[in-house]
Amino acid sequence: MERPTGANLALVTGASRGIGAAIADVLAENGFRVVLLARDAEALARQEKKLRASGAQAWSFVCDLSDEAAVNATLARMEATVGVPGVIVNNAGYGGPFHRADEVSKAEWDALFGVNVDAVYHLCRWALPRMKAAGFGRIVNISSSLGLFGGALSSTYAATKHALVGYSKSIAAEWGAHGITCNAICPGYIDTEMLAKADPAFRKELLRRIPAGRFATPDEVARMVAFVAGPSGGYINGTTLVIDGGLSAHLANDLPSF
Repeated sequence: MERPTGANLALVTGASRGIGAAIADVLAENGFRVVLLARDAEALARQEKKLRASGAQAWSFVCDLSDEAAVNATLARMEATVGVPGVIVNNAGYGGPFHRADEVSKAEWDALFGVNVDAVYHLCRWALPRMKAAGFGRIVNISSSLGLFGGALSSTYAATKHALVGYSKSIAAEWGAHGITCNAICPGYIDTEMLAKADPAFRKELLRRIPAGRFATPDEVARMVAFVAGPSGGYINGTTLVIDGGLSAHLANDLPSF
């Protein structure tokens, strides 16, 4: 079997469900060979099986991305058996803790940064020299609309997502001369299983604030990723792409008047 390397091989973290699974689906649909990373072995196996059934080339590796030793071991195994991806989509992450800033414990702070930020650092630190050697690389970091503004009871999550925006811009400035691009995508509220379980009154209030009047689908985020990672995205570097139905543009209109 041909060893997949370079531009047609994409690594997606958090690829077992939700936005990550949709990104893997759309990348495969666009001709990419896909490597899937996630912690949930059962869900990961289902996603790999689905992709293979569609005719795509797909490989999965179970990994706790907050564990640096586990990440390094997984990347070494992937490089030896699959190759070096030319595209990396850092999607893995989770929300919370939903407390006031003074109520967030150090353990909660560290846990969230471990997955949302440190995992991105580990993957980029590993990938960048290899992408430089190949003269090609596409890094897409999934941030959030809360990476652009703050949110009550979401200080830690917002801090992690702001970090990804700044990190992406800095990678772009530092490595762009080597054929490597790095961009942050900032989704707003996505119609996932987690949001479907939210309180109906909360969902109604969110929709009131979104000019589009609906939540985004995971597929809409995935297609933006595929565009940035594909041939048309070669000159898109160091930018922040917002997919929120106009939420961030509309927030000022929600403020009380003087």
